[in-house]
Amino acid sequence: MFNRRSATLSVFALACSLFTVASQAQEYPNRAIKIIVPFAPGAASDTTTRFLAARLADRLKQPVVVENRPGAGAALGGTALKQAAADGYTLGNLVSAQAVQPWLVKDAPFDIRKDFTPLTLMYSGPMVLTVASDFPAKNLTELVAYAKANPGKLFAGTIGIGSATHLATEMLKQMTGTSITPAPFKDAVDLHRSVASGQVGFSLDSYASPKPLVDGGRLRVLAVTTKERMSSLPNVPAIAETVPGFDIASWVGLGAPQGLPVAIQERLSTELRAIMQSPEWKQLMVNNGVESGGGTPQDFGRRISGDYEKFGKIIQTAGIKMEP
Repeated sequence: MFNRRSATLSVFALACSLFTVASQAQEYPNRAIKIIVPFAPGAASDTTTRFLAARLADRLKQPVVVENRPGAGAALGGTALKQAAADGYTLGNLVSAQAVQPWLVKDAPFDIRKDFTPLTLMYSGPMVLTVASDFPAKNLTELVAYAKANPGKLFAGTIGIGSATHLATEMLKQMTGTSITPAPFKDAVDLHRSVASGQVGFSLDSYASPKPLVDGGRLRVLAVTTKERMSSLPNVPAIAETVPGFDIASWVGLGAPQGLPVAIQERLSTELRAIMQSPEWKQLMVNNGVESGGGTPQDFGRRISGDYEKFGKIIQTAGIKMEP
């Protein structure tokens, strides 16, 4: 009698729970939605998120506003998103830099794999390897040979310890067995000018940064860092064509706090992916020199977990020290 009654109550509780989730999805959204961007206004993630926000508002028939929370290498924005209610009314960018922080910062404020609900990857930013127009190496094979013939004398410009540019450089060192020396710069402008003038040998950075100097004939693009060639640079080989398995890029996606109801996750993901199929979005990606995302929440979750492990391995192998 007791077991039968307990079973009946359990079924009733489950039914109530399912009804509640279904009701949430049907009622959602009934007020404004906020999207947290962990960078300053005008950054690529900001402009692309605002593009999505405007069109998402049209599809959901509710205002969608962007709130910038820059600082601490995207940690401030990530912390604000983690602390928000998991009700679908606060979304935010999840970015590759947040997958690096736990490996570099003691007591990081969140774990990107566990504290968020992924929605979709917005875009990934392949990096390009650029050298001065008169650099002796004409391709990646020659660059690696040059590095091996001149151990410790080939400098690669990067933008800060633990940045995507730094990790890509360390990955190239590790996978080619060379002793390339990273040279940190404060910003991309000085970095690429230094490459063009021959002060450092090469750089790995998103294409938008060196593009003006490439267009002006002062830099040459030798390779791209993703396993596939860039659609905007179809004649430039991928590093993986010479160094099998090489694949690294920065990325930006959208997520919500952990615990978001599945029905709301699926609704948001579906709407966002529909927007990202538009010709306007695809043209925006081409203009920004990045590759469009648009996969499922599961796809994005696998990307987050995979890159978390990849970045950690690079950092540990390189012996990069954690900040206190």
